[in-house]
Amino acid sequence: MSEAPIYFEFSDSSAAVMALDTLSELGYHAHATELDGKPGVQVYIDKNDLTSALEIAQASGGMLLSTERAAADADSYKLAYELDSVPIPAHLVNEDWSESYFSGDGAATSEAFDPSGDDYSHFSAR
Repeated sequence: MSEAPIYFEFSDSSAAVMALDTLSELGYHAHATELDGKPGVQVYIDKNDLTSALEIAQASGGMLLSTERAAADADSYKLAYELDSVPIPAHLVNEDWSESYFSGDGAATSEAFDPSGDDYSHFSAR
């Protein structure tokens, strides 16, 4: 887990609970907190989508806070979008494709498909 949470302040506890539930359900590491007597939510953006977390909290009535414990904007962005550690599912890696696939010289026929000479009367119209 990263050491850089972001904080949201809410006007009432029901809005904070709604945001906390949604963030937790989507896999964010979020905690209820209280800042200056107002309900809040603390969210760790460790390998999660920063934009979605902002949208969820703000749609619930939250306001992004800047605190001494929060990371700088650049640090939060770097933690959320570390491109060196983006997981790529194995089914998207196609290392076994032949070179003919990339060059366009596959086993396809050389004749172009031209439907203009076909008769379209083989469909029954009702």
